[in-house]
Amino acid sequence: MDLIKYLEFKEKLRNELENELSPESIERARKDPHARRYPRPCGMTIHTGIGCTYSCTYCYIYDMGFPHKVQPYPLSGKELLYALTLNPYVVLGPGGTMLAMGSVTEPFLPETRDRALEYIKVLGSLGNPLQVSSKSVLDDEYITRIKGYAPNISFLETVICLRNCRKIEPLAPDPMDRLRFVGRLVRAGINVSLFIRPIIPGITDRDAREILLMAREFGVKSVVLGTLRVTAGIYERLRSIGIDLSLRLPSGKLGREQVPIRARDLKDKIASLAREMGFKVYESACAANIEAAGLGCYACKWGPCGDLSRLPSVDAGDVNEFIKYLGYSGRVEQLRDNRIVIRLDRGDARRIEAMLRELLRREVVIRGVMRHHCADSICGDIN
Repeated sequence: MDLIKYLEFKEKLRNELENELSPESIERARKDPHARRYPRPCGMTIHTGIGCTYSCTYCYIYDMGFPHKVQPYPLSGKELLYALTLNPYVVLGPGGTMLAMGSVTEPFLPETRDRALEYIKVLGSLGNPLQVSSKSVLDDEYITRIKGYAPNISFLETVICLRNCRKIEPLAPDPMDRLRFVGRLVRAGINVSLFIRPIIPGITDRDAREILLMAREFGVKSVVLGTLRVTAGIYERLRSIGIDLSLRLPSGKLGREQVPIRARDLKDKIASLAREMGFKVYESACAANIEAAGLGCYACKWGPCGDLSRLPSVDAGDVNEFIKYLGYSGRVEQLRDNRIVIRLDRGDARRIEAMLRELLRREVVIRGVMRHHCADSICGDIN
């Protein structure tokens, strides 16, 4: 596998954009967190807006300082792309770093949907695995544009309840409208999965069978499940509408940090039900993205995912040349089907780990140079 071509493509793209963008645009992109943020396990999160008007009671973004109103993200599509060419941890091009939209806002709010489509158009042309998670309902024109810009996009549509949803998701579209929208996505040929996240005890498990039955009727064939994460604020908001999570809280005092509740039993129950009904169940959102992109991945404990025949081949010599091209000193120490160990004598261990994990779709272990840890969050990057 030619690893160096990805570095050359990224450099070429950066040079082209520097000739197209104004000095003001370049400076704005350089200062933006997309230019330096470390990717999360689901990939590089792409922010289409700041804030969200849906005001879902379980949402963590309000505890992180985001407002209940929204404004489009300040970068244009080309500015965003330029920022990504500057990010030392991101691989651009077919099979490169996974890109995920929808982590800190609803991408398709009226105020942000055109910005989201602009980003989908720009990013879809790269060939990176691209995913969007949403609670919105779009008209057919938008569906057509999404399909045209990113034919292999992974689309996750959230439905976690059917009854009494206004208490939980006061301003989001009606869940039945979302399910009908999912049917239109299916008919348009878009890779769509039902997103049952977060699973709220006593609510989601109560409605799960009915949600799955209707999703199957609309042609959905896969589902992504996820556990509720709580802060002190989320716990109190849910308790105020009659949802008691006291028996499922992790040990320790709740604060502003998000922690998952104990709900493996509910997740397993819904997963078993979904499989009985013929759904493919993904353990993580990125698994749906990998499969939609036609790739294979064996980089974490949930793998292997996707098409293993598309798992990139690995040659120790190619990896060693890649490390050398970056100006670092190191070599492959061990190579297995799902794991590669690098002895790094000099260089940025986090960069090598992030880039090789995305390029080779395997667990990457760095030995030698100390790996610097940091508390990257999905949105402590808006400042």
